[in-house]
Amino acid sequence: MLPVFCVVEHYENSIEYDCKEEHAEFVLVRKDMLFNQLIEMALLSLGYSHSSAAQAKGLIQVGKWNPVPLSYVTDAPDATVADMLQDVYHVVTLKIQLHSCPKLEDLPPEQWSHTTVRNALKDLLKDMNQSSLAKECPLSQSMISSIVNSTYY
Repeated sequence: MLPVFCVVEHYENSIEYDCKEEHAEFVLVRKDMLFNQLIEMALLSLGYSHSSAAQAKGLIQVGKWNPVPLSYVTDAPDATVADMLQDVYHVVTLKIQLHSCPKLEDLPPEQWSHTTVRNALKDLLKDMNQSSLAKECPLSQSMISSIVNSTYY
């Protein structure tokens, strides 16, 4: 087991990037666990739900360096926590960002401008392609493309 220092940052919604709440705690993680499962397992160990874990973004910070997304650290799908953190766990902070958004009908109309929707779609497209996004949301692939390319009004 390796102790990993975790800082969980709660954001009220994805429009405003002000951190509302922060929770810091050490979590013990198995050395043989896959590195790409670290965020989910850390959150579950801290008592968060699977749905919170699935929506979380993870960053890793070494010492005073700027934090970087976990996906930048390695491309190896079989890398373990020990492979990645064994030698540096004592100077690493795992930053986990949780974004919670109120119900759509509760959002003020000014938050749903063309720019806001386009930027939200662009953020989603960083993690998935257009066809997989179209399967998970009520917009067609062509509409997503039009919105992102500023050709839909």
